[in-house]
Parts: sequence; C-alpha cells; structure tokens
Amino acid sequence: MNKLQAKTFLGIDYGTKRIGLALGNIAEKAARPFKIIHQLKELEDIIPAKNVDAFVVGWPLQPDGTEGETCRQVKLFCERLIEKFGIPVFYVDERLSSKKSEEYLRDSLFMRPDKRKDILDAESARVILQQFLDNY
Repeated sequence: MNKLQAKTFLGIDYGTKRIGLALGNIAEKAARPFKIIHQLKELEDIIPAKNVDAFVVGWPLQPDGTEGETCRQVKLFCERLIEKFGIPVFYVDERLSSKKSEEYLRDSLFMRPDKRKDILDAESARVILQQFLDNY
C-alpha cells in the first residue's frame, strides 16, 4: 500500500464545550465516529497512536455561506493544531453535518434523545470527514 492509500485523517467537529472526533483513511474511504474530547491537550496521545497524517475540520459557515464569529474561533483552534502537531488541516463546509448526524442517530440507532446528545459531536465529525473522503 502506498503512502496516499495509507493516509489517516482525524475529522473534527469543534465546539467550545466538546470536540467530536472521527477517524478515516484513503484506502477504506470510510469515516467512523471515534470519541469526544474537551481539550486540545487530549489529542497529544491520539495523534501518534492513530498515526494521523492530517486533520479535517468542519468549517461553520453561516446559512448564507458567509463566515461568522464561529469561523474565527475554529480558525484559531486550527492554528493551534498546526502549531502543536505540524500536520495539515483541511476544511469542510459543515452547515448540514449536525442535522445529518441527528437524523442518522434518530433513524438508524433508535436512541433516546438524551443518549444521542452524548455521541452527536463524534457523529458530526464522522459526517464531516466522510464528506471529505468522498471528494478526496
């Protein structure tokens, strides 16, 4: 398997309280929810353990496609990622990721709303990363 096929991506749905993570790679072209973290520091063990080659981060555009305050926060977060880990960051329009994630969790897993909330951010990261992999 060549390097391109082995490339591993960490999908990120950034939030000020929780950060949803998903993992995927080029060879499988499939993303899967991984976990939810609360601080950037928690990535220090994950990046080397999962051999992450790049980040795919949801870009929270406004409904009209413009950038708002949340984009500024995500940009600052991504600057810290690059500074700390030195690996590339790709951005994906995340405007529909939360809605798609909620629909999937409701329709496919038949989970109670209070339980869905516990994994929604990781599922949103999966949707973001899957969109990237589908277009890579």
